[in-house]
Amino acid sequence: MTKRQLYWIVPLLLAAVYGVYQFGFAPIGEGHVNADETEATSTIDPLPVNVQSIEKVDSFIQNRTYVGTVRAKQRSDLGFEVSGRIESILVDEGDKVEKGQLLGFLDTQTLEAQKSATLANLQGANAQLLEMNAGPRKERVEAARSDAIAAKSRSDVANLNLKRRKRLRESAAISEEDYDQALFASRTADSNYESALQRYRELAAGTRQEKILAQKASVAQLESMVKEVEVAIEKSTLTAPFSGTVTRRYLDPGSIAPASTPIIKLVEQNQLEAWIGLPIPIANKLNVGDSRLIMVSGQAVDAKVSAKLQELNSATQTQTVIFGFQPQAASNLLSGQLCEIEIESRKQGAGFWIPTRSLSKGIRGLWSVLIVDKQESGHRVQKRDVEVINTENDRVLVRGTLNDGEQIVIDGLHRIAEGQLVSPKL
Repeated sequence: MTKRQLYWIVPLLLAAVYGVYQFGFAPIGEGHVNADETEATSTIDPLPVNVQSIEKVDSFIQNRTYVGTVRAKQRSDLGFEVSGRIESILVDEGDKVEKGQLLGFLDTQTLEAQKSATLANLQGANAQLLEMNAGPRKERVEAARSDAIAAKSRSDVANLNLKRRKRLRESAAISEEDYDQALFASRTADSNYESALQRYRELAAGTRQEKILAQKASVAQLESMVKEVEVAIEKSTLTAPFSGTVTRRYLDPGSIAPASTPIIKLVEQNQLEAWIGLPIPIANKLNVGDSRLIMVSGQAVDAKVSAKLQELNSATQTQTVIFGFQPQAASNLLSGQLCEIEIESRKQGAGFWIPTRSLSKGIRGLWSVLIVDKQESGHRVQKRDVEVINTENDRVLVRGTLNDGEQIVIDGLHRIAEGQLVSPKL
């Protein structure tokens, strides 16, 4: 057979096949088809399908999961309050410590020497204060009295000598120089007498109160200096403010540690909390003391709302809610783990809950479902476009051209065509 003959024969064969399929014509050369056979061929049995009646809802419960972090209730970067050279660090990373346990200390040789010198000065100041309070000894008072009497005698003699020199000067028996010497001697004697008398009176009256108060102030200042050195020595030791685990050691012995520089990081493991940011409407529904389940690494842990931070996170626009774990429940948890909480909330929105498997992909981002429509010829399938507005496990909430009470096909969508005759089974 030539190519030219095939060119004409193939279209004729295709036309014959199409006529048989469309109109039931038999090809030329075959006999006429019996009418009973034609009727049997045109009869198709309805396809059994599983259906479900749909019901409209005006609102729905939405489950949302929010993620947070497990944190220790107490965590501190510990350091010395004074500067100095680190003499020893007694713990290492991973060690568990008890409250009040010694963790390390600084070299305090300079402080100890300063304390010894200050104590010596304090001892001398206290001795002087005791002497002032006790007053002068009797022997000193008597000696001062004798000195005053002797000074009075010398003053009297000098004054008598001055009177004689004055008369001799008037008679020009002595020179002016001799008289001036007598005058100077008299005044010196009087001054010495006044000084000796004043010294005697002070000793006789005892130490003045002003001097005692001034000495007391000196003693108090030295005592304060001793206390200051003792506090510095005390602050040269580092102790655990709470029981926990050492998670970091920043410096080693021999290092110079400035004041307030972190030396050890201590984390309390028995008091853990979950810090979770929640939308404000959700956070407002939670009250302090409410019990909730927190998921941590697949483990459900009981927790209670312990606090709500009165501050909005500007980045996430959420309010941080703190959930406290019981010590027993938190024994297997670690600070820094991620945690989750699932919270229900009612949303307003009309729609229909249908099984997820009853959806098929539509166009323009929509989905479609198959509706079973009862007609005179039987139940036939119609396609309806829907929009998914919420998902929940194995079902979805949709809206679209659906009516309350209609039946949708819930499985086997791949073997059903629109308009097909079906037999619905609930």
